Amino acid sequence: MRVAGSMGLALLFGGVVLLNAQEVRYVDLTAVTQRTALRHPTAAPRNCKDDSSCAEGGVGVGGGVGGVSVGDGAPDIRDPHALGIYFLSPFPAEINAVEQFEVEFKVLNTGLAAVELPVSPHLSDLQESDVSPFTYTSLALVVRVRGEHPACVPCLAYIELYGARNREESTVVLKPGEWIRVKGKTKIQQGLTGAAELSAEFWLRTNTFTPDEGGGFTQMRNMYPNVTPTPTVTVHFSSDH
Repeated sequence: MRVAGSMGLALLFGGVVLLNAQEVRYVDLTAVTQRTALRHPTAAPRNCKDDSSCAEGGVGVGGGVGGVSVGDGAPDIRDPHALGIYFLSPFPAEINAVEQFEVEFKVLNTGLAAVELPVSPHLSDLQESDVSPFTYTSLALVVRVRGEHPACVPCLAYIELYGARNREESTVVLKPGEWIRVKGKTKIQQGLTGAAELSAEFWLRTNTFTPDEGGGFTQMRNMYPNVTPTPTVTVHFSSDH
């Protein structure tokens, strides 16, 4: 009954059509070199008299620290927020699994409430000039290979956008029925051959980066708007070098 209820609500969300529905932003990443590195304090010099990995002279740079934690959860079928992720541009008849391929997504607000989404290609540009903790949102648009494939676990690729509340131009608010288009290049990280079914998915997160000497720690919190089912596509992968 829970599954049936979830599907029914998803279909209800998916059927929302407004007279003023429109595309509100187009983001083309195909000709962009994204800036994603975050600033942090330089590691202090360390005494490495007894450390063979240090440079000659007995003084080295302290090792960087870093880490990530992810807060998990699950969608709530009563939540009026929902998204549907669609493939737009057709895939090539054959995709070389070791090379980048082009993909275009439509991100549609299929729910009953407005959704704020990040749309900036550049994470680095959103960070303040100091090195205090920095909170931002991220939207990864994912190409997932469905089923089990020994060549890669999991089999997926994605492109990512970023936003910060104090940078209005870095986010958009989608009303029900509105959408953004995002075009980019990506590749499956592992070798894959033969026919495969691809689905379009997303990861929407709030992230807090806390800088530290030589690195930093990122705490991620997943957000879970309901997901509207969308069509998959079938492609053929080759691994020719």
